[in-house]
Amino acid sequence: MTNLIRTSLLISFLGIFFVGTTGCARQKKVSKINALESQIGVITEELARLDQSIQEIRGTAAQAQTGGQQESTGASSPAASSAGAGSPVYRTPSGFELPSANIQAALKNAGYYHGNVDGKIGHQTKEAVRAFQRDHDLEGDGVVGRRTWDKLKTYLSGAGAN
Repeated sequence: MTNLIRTSLLISFLGIFFVGTTGCARQKKVSKINALESQIGVITEELARLDQSIQEIRGTAAQAQTGGQQESTGASSPAASSAGAGSPVYRTPSGFELPSANIQAALKNAGYYHGNVDGKIGHQTKEAVRAFQRDHDLEGDGVVGRRTWDKLKTYLSGAGAN
């Protein structure tokens, strides 16, 4: 009878041990997945920032090529005077592009952004995007992709503001 009790206790102990370690392993996997998702978010933001920097450099280079003589006479270049052509372009890693100033203007009209509409997507703009995304049931990654822009663009003209 004592062997039966010992065997029963051993089986119970092993069952608890395996259940405990399985739950622990599952929790570790969830933690690793969460850490990877966080890293992906950081990388996505960095790619968007680098893409924007590239666009700014391209814009500066284009202005330097076309504006050499015009700058000396004081005339503005056609690219700088046309809407959106001289302003920085925001580009997501997936290739979605739109003028950075439009993002800031829409966020400002929606009441999320309180800085200057200068076309530079910095920390304040990204935090405003995240807040907008949270309030509109979107993934709060700080990246203005197609789904975020579809909801945000209604505020561009100020018509969607409350």
